[in-house]
Amino acid sequence: MPIVLLSVAIALVLCVGGAATILLIGKNAVDDAEAAAARVTIAQPVTLGGLPLVDDPRFSAVTEEMESSLAAYPGASSSFGALYGSPTGQNMVAALATKATITDPEKEVAESFRVFGQSATVSGLADAATGELGGVAKCGTSSTSGIDLAICGWADEGSVGMIMWFFKTAADVRADFPALRAEIESKS
Repeated sequence: MPIVLLSVAIALVLCVGGAATILLIGKNAVDDAEAAAARVTIAQPVTLGGLPLVDDPRFSAVTEEMESSLAAYPGASSSFGALYGSPTGQNMVAALATKATITDPEKEVAESFRVFGQSATVSGLADAATGELGGVAKCGTSSTSGIDLAICGWADEGSVGMIMWFFKTAADVRADFPALRAEIESKS
């Protein structure tokens, strides 16, 4: 099932990307990022973009794997992985995010997409709007088993995450990304 394979790959991207970034940072950068990260809240929404949380037991292993992988992210807290929409209606969105101290959001997003690209090609990767939350975001299009997959990933001083739309391209979702991210992340 493409959803299972892709979700596990995305969770792995976040873990590998985070570990690489932590190794490249200095103490002052960490102190600054920790102060900014303290203002970030990550919460799993009940709905995302109006789509209901998928509670189908066939997908519980996918979300459990995403959550356990994110829990291993360096400094992670408030992590979640969830599927939204209708598996039969070809209207599905996967979201995963974690609160963590990120000292270089640009490198974090680049590393996440670089590692993801080792499993599946992402085309048309370009900067995306971040809305009021700031940080860095990129969107691109991939495919698995002939199914288009739009992927938008972000990082800021206190979070890293991805939202994936099945049966869509980046051009279809780029304008929607900031609003969906704001349903997951808030800053005080």
